[in-house]
Amino acid sequence: MREPPPESDGALAFVLWVVRESHGCTKAEPNSAIEQDLDIVGDDVDDFAQRLAERFGDHVADWPWQRFTDLNEGVSPLFPFALVWQLATWPLRSRFSYPSPFERLELSHIAFVLERGEWVDP
Repeated sequence: MREPPPESDGALAFVLWVVRESHGCTKAEPNSAIEQDLDIVGDDVDDFAQRLAERFGDHVADWPWQRFTDLNEGVSPLFPFALVWQLATWPLRSRFSYPSPFERLELSHIAFVLERGEWVDP
């Protein structure tokens, strides 16, 4: 694992470093969303927030993470039905995906909030 960027590089450099180094999201960009693009869910959210808190303070844990990603581990009990629906409608929709019920929280906004020092809605 590479060394973290210096504080002088700003919050965005650190956020990208955490996502790329700790979570293996090598193609993460400032406009990547934690749930929709990077699949940071469950315990990974706790790990992500903890890494941010190490540099920027414990207030990171108080952010409304539940609005932006699933904080639970495991698969929904409705997953089998959703899978059947996806398979049955795939030819009509030309894609195999399930829309996320969560709001987008992009890495650039996370960096903005870290530099500001308090939560601000995207």
